[in-house]
Amino acid sequence: RDRNCCLLLCFVSRRQKRKPSMIVCSLSLLAFSPPAGYNSIQCALRNPHAHIIPRLSGHIKQQGAVERALYWLESQLTMRRETKADFRPKRILLLRHGQSEGNVNRTAYSRTPDSQIMLTERGFAQGVVAGLQIRKLVGDESVRFFHSPYVRAKQTLLAILQAFDSQTVQVSSEPRLREQDFGNFQDLEMMDNVFAERQQFGRFYYRFPNGEAGTDVFDRMASFITFLFRSMDSRASFEAFSSDSVPAQNYVLVTHGLLMRIFCMCYLRWTVNEFEQVWNPSNCEIWVLEKISGTGQYRLAGRWRASPYGGSFVDIKFGKGKNEPLHEHMKRPFVSRLVTPGEPHALDRVELSHLRDLPRPRKTASNKSRNRAMLAADAVLAYWAKDSGTAAAAALSAQQKRQQARWHGSGTRKK
Repeated sequence: RDRNCCLLLCFVSRRQKRKPSMIVCSLSLLAFSPPAGYNSIQCALRNPHAHIIPRLSGHIKQQGAVERALYWLESQLTMRRETKADFRPKRILLLRHGQSEGNVNRTAYSRTPDSQIMLTERGFAQGVVAGLQIRKLVGDESVRFFHSPYVRAKQTLLAILQAFDSQTVQVSSEPRLREQDFGNFQDLEMMDNVFAERQQFGRFYYRFPNGEAGTDVFDRMASFITFLFRSMDSRASFEAFSSDSVPAQNYVLVTHGLLMRIFCMCYLRWTVNEFEQVWNPSNCEIWVLEKISGTGQYRLAGRWRASPYGGSFVDIKFGKGKNEPLHEHMKRPFVSRLVTPGEPHALDRVELSHLRDLPRPRKTASNKSRNRAMLAADAVLAYWAKDSGTAAAAALSAQQKRQQARWHGSGTRKK
């Protein structure tokens, strides 16, 4: 599309005996989305950093053909922005691989690289059933599969694809969907100590020896999601599939349990506290994100369970008992969380729970060493605690006043 636009503008400029380079530069300026209240041409004409703009402005005023070509380009870009959401698939399905040898015998990791761990017979059967469940959900709609390069994920994919007999689907290998790297060959006794240490340090932040931390997985998942949505919006990502190809109506990611949770954390903007309350999915468990009508965003519908009568969604496993309802704000992209400082119960909303009950500064050996910085820390926590109206908050406020009185008294005696 951009090549055709460029050729058209160069053709127009040549007919008008103008330099094509100037028109091509104007095309690059128009490729960006303009601020609210301006169209692309207005932004191009007001861009102070483009030395060609004064000349281009004069040519537009003088040459009606160039003006019409630029406004045609503007209409094409506007249409593209408005229809981008329509190109995106109806659903994004996340699926964990089937039961693997490592799931039933942890010693397998001590003699086999994680990437080479295979499915058990039960794992293959789970993959076949998962394929039938997916087919029940998507019917005859087009599907594009992205899969982890690990053997157990590829085996699960082959088992799933039996349900799509005689239907052509798209398949893409994606290394960023691989399992978290827990190290090389994993000694069982050593790993027991490592997992115990991870519980103390924090599961999301702990870095495995010779491996990755959860933060590393988050970073590569953010990169993959960026690529995924660009593939939805770019026709080049599916043109090579066939001459009359259209965007896939469903994206299926065959990956690993942690990666499913990290995908949702990254896309839906869960906090670390919320992420750690979501339980790992079972083998071949299917999570579904459905496109919100009229937008290009997705909402977490839940776990998909097919049945002879259709199927239904249930919440993913969440909370201490695995059966607490998932908070509504965790089901759709929630980039910003609003708070009004000083408002009563400002932090009481569930989406702000990660800001409540934060620890106070550690006490020093002697109260005499407390200074303005320590009192300031108490004041900050007391400011937010006062809104709860609890006895603890009142006690904290009284303690703060006593400490300030002692500090002022000590300062007077020194003088």
